[in-house]
Amino acid sequence: MIQTDIDILCPAQSAVANDNHFIDEEIKELTTHVQDCVQKLLSTLNARASLLRNAERLVLALDDAHAMMNIAPHSPLGYLCAGDIDSLRGHYASAIKLYDDGLERSPKSHPQYQQLVKARAAAYDKQNKRIDFISQLPLDVVVLNIIPRILQAQTVFDIGKPCPYFDVCRTWRQRVALVDGFDYEVGPGDLSEDGYGRVRDLAPFMRSFTVAQARREILSKIIRPPNNRLFNMLKKLTIIESITRGPSLLLSSLRSLSYTLTDLDIEYGHRLTPKKRYRLRDVMEGCPHLVSLRMCRGNVDMSSVTKTYPKLIKLELQNVSSNVYDGDMASVLHPFPQLRVLKLLPVSSSGLFPAIDSCCPVLQQLILSWQSSDFADLMDIPERPGLRALSMSNMLGFGNFAENDMLEYLIKHSDTMEVLDIPYEYAFKTPKDLLQQEASRQVTFKQLRRISYPFDAKEGLVPFILWIIQCAPHLESIGTVAGPQQAPIMQELIRPRHANLMQLGIRATRSILDDEERLIQHHLDLGEHSNMRELKIYFPEHFAHHAWLPLIPQLTQLTTLELSTDVQQGFLSLESFMSKLADGCPSLEQLTMTHDGQSMNMNTVDPMYRHNNLKRIVIDCRAIHGDVTLFCGHFTNLESLHLKLMKYDWEDIERLQRGSFRLTFTLKRVRIPAFLYHAIIR
Repeated sequence: MIQTDIDILCPAQSAVANDNHFIDEEIKELTTHVQDCVQKLLSTLNARASLLRNAERLVLALDDAHAMMNIAPHSPLGYLCAGDIDSLRGHYASAIKLYDDGLERSPKSHPQYQQLVKARAAAYDKQNKRIDFISQLPLDVVVLNIIPRILQAQTVFDIGKPCPYFDVCRTWRQRVALVDGFDYEVGPGDLSEDGYGRVRDLAPFMRSFTVAQARREILSKIIRPPNNRLFNMLKKLTIIESITRGPSLLLSSLRSLSYTLTDLDIEYGHRLTPKKRYRLRDVMEGCPHLVSLRMCRGNVDMSSVTKTYPKLIKLELQNVSSNVYDGDMASVLHPFPQLRVLKLLPVSSSGLFPAIDSCCPVLQQLILSWQSSDFADLMDIPERPGLRALSMSNMLGFGNFAENDMLEYLIKHSDTMEVLDIPYEYAFKTPKDLLQQEASRQVTFKQLRRISYPFDAKEGLVPFILWIIQCAPHLESIGTVAGPQQAPIMQELIRPRHANLMQLGIRATRSILDDEERLIQHHLDLGEHSNMRELKIYFPEHFAHHAWLPLIPQLTQLTTLELSTDVQQGFLSLESFMSKLADGCPSLEQLTMTHDGQSMNMNTVDPMYRHNNLKRIVIDCRAIHGDVTLFCGHFTNLESLHLKLMKYDWEDIERLQRGSFRLTFTLKRVRIPAFLYHAIIR
């Protein structure tokens, strides 16, 4: 191919005059001859490119097209040729870009200019062409079979932006919306006219809708009458609100949707609160059919509620700059007699406990900590009174929140308690005087199945945890054992009375200890009589290669294993372990790899393709990279792959969809730091 830029030769009208008239004329003549040669070369290359294209030798034809663009960048021929080849391949977006470049550089007077215009219009039409082959098929076939197969990797749709699956036609859009389990989002930017059109078409079928309006008001525009009547199936509404707007506009919007709305979630930025507080009374009166209400960082005023709302079974209120309520808790909880799940933050007094027992007799979950969410795996049993799950307060050990009160509350509900969560240690001190009482020594947590607590539990908390474990004969799950402080707990778990233990969390530490090894070896010695089915291992930035780690692949009854870390290098230090795991754990069915906040290389799990029983892989991280095609080629016996990502490359997702396994894709919401969120909402 010619590499010289022929355009550097001076055209005839630019020849420099001098004293010799004949030289000037000769330059003009030679320049004209060069231009003729360029036109002949362009014509010849174009003819050859056409023949190559017809012979389906598209790579060579594209080389000729690029040569034409280099030789004569102001001629439409090269752009026409290259654009036609991309259109032939179905790459219409690339073709349109080539045509646009040609139109920008070529003079409108050029004979082929209009061909560029027509070629661009044709490519644009083909790019936007949608074939509706679904509308005439039976509705149940489309909704129950075809759509779930097509959209198997996506459950959340930002309908404020162009959506390939929704923009085929209006009928197809509404068919997709009939499928259960889809969540629709708009915001935080303004909606285009097409965006409003998608919302209007989908509104009659929406069950779950998220509106992020931290920047601009969106919801009131979407549901402006008569559009509000279209949302006749909407059950769940999530609002990400701005701190600069007062509650009046949002409350007005909520009233327009109150006929069907049962689940409402209003959230503000991290550590940011609105300038004007919401009154809980206004929200409940505006949406009287609510079954679930969550208001996060709204600094809600609870004191104004006077009516009774027996339909509300889940209430979550998280304030930041003030306590949820400092007065009579009984008067606050009295309007909600049927609550099953209650999360209040912060509450500075343990006087909350007697108020709950008197006003919420069927409460099953009480959450008093920032980090804990509701325990969704607990089935609702309204006919059985008694607390079943408790997440202990952040305020333990501070102010009027005493450990003794918490312990007495636990003992009172010992017959029904199934889950105990201690997410923080803070200033917790085990109340030895109460533990030594006869009532404490005789108590039995008959239903307690699961207990979680901080991995760095110290001497102030360990005796309390040990007491709970000793009083729970049917305990099945414990997390997370780690370090020398928890040696008494690990020694307790080896006792025969804890034979029901099925799930265990372990954190690798810098210290090499014998207790973790004894615990794992104990289950190895039990062999097929071990009930250990699920193991979660967390690897910090610096950890010793413990003697217990090579024992893990020898566990014959283990069915689920989760490996978790948040260090930048990820699981690179576990290459040897992964290789041994691939040849061990014969009962292993699910492997979960969690790389919190970081990207993960898909090649990390590659050795596991040798495992004969592995059915499911879950990858939870910020984004994936590596050779996904190789992954698909190796894991031909895998049943399912579940990706939980914050960012993704759609080409990687499409390649994974072609694998023999079932792909599930969850797009996680990116958490915005407080200082960035504050800049956004302004």
